[in-house]
Amino acid sequence: MCGKRSMMLLLALVTAAHAEEPSQVDAPDALDFSYARLWRYAQQQCGTKGITPTEFTHSWLDVRRCLKNTLDVVQLNEDSMRLDVGNQQEILGRHCPKLFQGVKCFNPFMDMIKGCVSEESYEIFQALRSWFHDILEYLCENNGANIEYDKQKHDTCTREINKHIITCAAENLIATPEVNRKTLSEENCNALATAKDCLLKKLKDCDVFANGARLFYENFIQITSCKNYIPNTERK
Repeated sequence: MCGKRSMMLLLALVTAAHAEEPSQVDAPDALDFSYARLWRYAQQQCGTKGITPTEFTHSWLDVRRCLKNTLDVVQLNEDSMRLDVGNQQEILGRHCPKLFQGVKCFNPFMDMIKGCVSEESYEIFQALRSWFHDILEYLCENNGANIEYDKQKHDTCTREINKHIITCAAENLIATPEVNRKTLSEENCNALATAKDCLLKKLKDCDVFANGARLFYENFIQITSCKNYIPNTERK
């Protein structure tokens, strides 16, 4: 993620539409952070607790309404489109306080999910929410002191990040059936760390992307046995 994409990530996710009925979905796999899968799984499990799909969707719509009441959505969109190194401090200073307030809009929805899914599955939702919050903290620290938006460079990063993720995973990770994230071996964890280091190296010129990947890794590691083996990484 980069520049305007990073700034709009939270807003883009929470304004996505979810009208389809979910099919039967198994509990998330050890490394499964698919947003669509998590949504379908949570809706399915809440159904077993007597929460209808309509009630589930209305709870999500309440998140969207809360965000729209908290954020200046139109101005945020306009500012994100014109973001550059010369105005990033002004733009982030204007919107960051409201973005942090907006994170609280998720609380009722998260509370509902917590009552539906297993503790192990809920940890994934918590890790993703913490990741969003950590990204905001990184972007908004001293109104953008950690970033220097370069549109050409970051557009290149946008085009290439998926290729880098796939390459680093293919070079370093071995698919293991029935893997449990709570019992990953030190060897498994070292492979994850090596794949992360590979990705950060390829993203060395993409500061926001690199730190987004680093923060994702650090939040994920906290819900696995790898937290016993691997220290936090440094900002790139």
